[in-house]
Amino acid sequence: MKEEIPAWVSKQKRKGTQVTRIGKNYYLYKISSQWDPQKKRAVKVTEEYLGKITEEGLIPPKHERVKETYRHIAVREYGASYFLQSISQDVQDELRRVFPYEWKELFSLALFRLMEKSPLKHIGFYYANSYLSEIINGVRTSQKFLGPFLQRIGIRRELMKDFMRSFMIKADYALIDLTHVFSYSENVINAMLGHNKDSIYIPQVNLLLIYSLDMLQPVYFRLLPGSVRDVSSLIKTVNETLVEKIVFIGDKGFYSDDNIKELRDNEIDYVFALKRNSSFISYDIIIGGKRDKFDGYFLYQSRHVWYYTSRLNESEQIITYLDSALKAREENDLALRIQHLEEKNKEDELNETQQKQLIDYKTRLYDTSYRNGTLTVRTNLGKNPQEVYQIMKSRVNIEQVFDTFKNTLDADRTYTRDDYQMEGWMFINFIAMQLYYKIYAILMRREILNNHSPMDVIIHLKRIHMLKMKDSWQIAEIPKKSITLIKKLGLDIPIT
Repeated sequence: MKEEIPAWVSKQKRKGTQVTRIGKNYYLYKISSQWDPQKKRAVKVTEEYLGKITEEGLIPPKHERVKETYRHIAVREYGASYFLQSISQDVQDELRRVFPYEWKELFSLALFRLMEKSPLKHIGFYYANSYLSEIINGVRTSQKFLGPFLQRIGIRRELMKDFMRSFMIKADYALIDLTHVFSYSENVINAMLGHNKDSIYIPQVNLLLIYSLDMLQPVYFRLLPGSVRDVSSLIKTVNETLVEKIVFIGDKGFYSDDNIKELRDNEIDYVFALKRNSSFISYDIIIGGKRDKFDGYFLYQSRHVWYYTSRLNESEQIITYLDSALKAREENDLALRIQHLEEKNKEDELNETQQKQLIDYKTRLYDTSYRNGTLTVRTNLGKNPQEVYQIMKSRVNIEQVFDTFKNTLDADRTYTRDDYQMEGWMFINFIAMQLYYKIYAILMRREILNNHSPMDVIIHLKRIHMLKMKDSWQIAEIPKKSITLIKKLGLDIPIT
């Protein structure tokens, strides 16, 4: 007599399956038939165990349950994007205010430019694999969208200026300088063959940056045609910012009477380094070797710097500094260069350029050695010599910004299609630099900048991931070095 199968069991039976009872339990198997040539008939073949049948339904095999669990697990980068998002609330607030409909894309693009040096085509991948997509959702990342998006942003320069001015008004003193950006697009009108220190002859535009000394971050940018490198463009930028407290720190290549006059006429403070053979400099006090003739000295980075001043006119002064430690390093370097060329001359006669170098090195070591270790500036700043020296030395800060722009972001070469798209792309990179220098400022405040760079922080924090198990998120195990850094930075990421 055939066993009667309960209704709740037969409910699970489908075509190509078979119910088997073992003890008090029922199990479902996938079956098929195939021809057996020996028996000369079709025989049943059990292919796969489908699970245990209960009154509540079918319980899949254990391996299927494990696979199903993994289908509901997601792994997202968390540490670095969370950190950057948490320390840049002011940037996000200003983006929301000025670009209420585009702020998510602008911030996300900048974040992944910094974290991954990401080109447009990879933004979608990084966004989808970051927990930022849970914090800031709905970001449009397709290439088809982002190209025209950059153009629409680039057209609205006035809105960019509004965003940047909100940071400028917080700055007490700011430095201004420019660098080049190479363009590989024929449609960028502002890209022209211009002078650059690398002697690379590729069409370029000039990027002018303003850097805040007290906020320790870039606060303004402007793109200029590649052939323009004069003070008038700097003055137009200062006027564009509507901010008064800007100090132009000029290197020797920018110094000229015309540039000085233009800055004075526009009431812009400046500090210019002078060439050591400038007629404005008197070395009599140094040649005399009498330290009591100096106006005084101060300590800078644990070494003493002597100085003396002279008044050029009512508003300007010439200040000459003597750094004995720098003098010793310069003369040691000159002696090594002379020795190298003289030894080379014994083996193979020096060419004309090398002969001129040898004469110049010997002149600087013997005949004009009193100039070594000196720095002379012309300024209308009205500060004491120590303050002027510190501001002059702070020029390295804006040079580091350019280094970040070129080497950390790889942003000094662009393939953008036109001027507007380039403007939008530079705005993204500008925001990325703001994020970079927010990390920089934290490291400086916590006095760990000597051991960690901003990119070190990003690399270690990128190793912190968020796991999604079914419908809940939790932080995955954190590497030991990342835990150490979290403690140093004082982050509120749970580490247990």
